[in-house]
Amino acid sequence: MKNVTVSMGKPITAPVLVPVEHKSTPICINDPFMVDGVCYKVTAMSFGTAHGAVFVEDVDSVDVATVGEALGTHKLFPQGASIVFVQMAEGNPKPTIKARVWQYGEGEVLFTPESACVAGTAAMMLQKTLFGEVEVSMGSHTLMVKKERNDGEILLEFGRYKLLKAGENPENPIVMATSGEKDFFDYGMLIAV
Repeated sequence: MKNVTVSMGKPITAPVLVPVEHKSTPICINDPFMVDGVCYKVTAMSFGTAHGAVFVEDVDSVDVATVGEALGTHKLFPQGASIVFVQMAEGNPKPTIKARVWQYGEGEVLFTPESACVAGTAAMMLQKTLFGEVEVSMGSHTLMVKKERNDGEILLEFGRYKLLKAGENPENPIVMATSGEKDFFDYGMLIAV
């Protein structure tokens, strides 16, 4: 088993392309969304499907099913979006975040590679970390999200996996890997094993 690195491409942040209703700045970053009288600051982006990242003090205390659905089906996301709740972890020597996701059309799921990239990228965009990488913990998965300095491409590195298959079609490459206990399926360009 080896570390597997997948390129997820550059995040799509233009509101019209995410899509998200947002007209005040070129990107939707920390934009207030009101739900039941509570203001949630949402950073919207896409690596293929619309996502919103919301930073919280305690990710374990969030009612992901209720709040995630309310935000993910909010009128500001005209086609819906998955919502990632993100908490910066304290006391770690390297930047670390813990995240939970409400997946549009499915409800709360333990992990998706795209939501891990959204969580890590949002932390970098909001300068919650000053490094070009952050460790993301979701369910039983721990991954490293890295931003390439030269082109802004986002890399997803997950450790100690065995590559099962790498797609040959560059327009729709599928990467499948396993840790022996859990399988990983993703759309992305395999960089290194």
